[in-house]
Amino acid sequence: MRQILAIIDSVSEWSGRLISVLIFFLAFFLLYDVIMRFAFNAPTIWCHELALHFFGAYAVLAGPYVLLHDEHVKIDLVYNIFSKRGRAIIDCFTYPLFFMFIGLLFWHGLHIGMRAFELKQTVSPSPWASPLWPVKLTVPLAAFLMLLQGLAQYIRTLNLAFTGKELS
Repeated sequence: MRQILAIIDSVSEWSGRLISVLIFFLAFFLLYDVIMRFAFNAPTIWCHELALHFFGAYAVLAGPYVLLHDEHVKIDLVYNIFSKRGRAIIDCFTYPLFFMFIGLLFWHGLHIGMRAFELKQTVSPSPWASPLWPVKLTVPLAAFLMLLQGLAQYIRTLNLAFTGKELS
């Protein structure tokens, strides 16, 4: 079990590190667009749109990494009153809600992404007409990775709630 959890954790860790590189591309595209627009009075059609695509992918694909490092938003004021085991017991009841939400996100995201791929959907008002399917397919990919990391976290939570010992 520990080996499976370690594999899931490493997938989330490395996918998060890989995705973090997108922020540099995002910054480059935005900087390039600003320089072209204001310094050379030659705005680009594609830069801003591509930056939005990169940001969308970055925002959803960072989720498993954030979950691995327990950095998602919680109501810490109430949550931290409890002991570690008490928090684990609370999490035992909240993780099924997480799985329902992320499962629906995966299911519907997959349908929406596949439909965008089949229709070769593009950004309609844009003269560049960039394809939307790659960005839309990042949603089910991110949801799948979130489900894996969530399962690993839930197994650890259940172990802590029932035994009082942390499973590393």
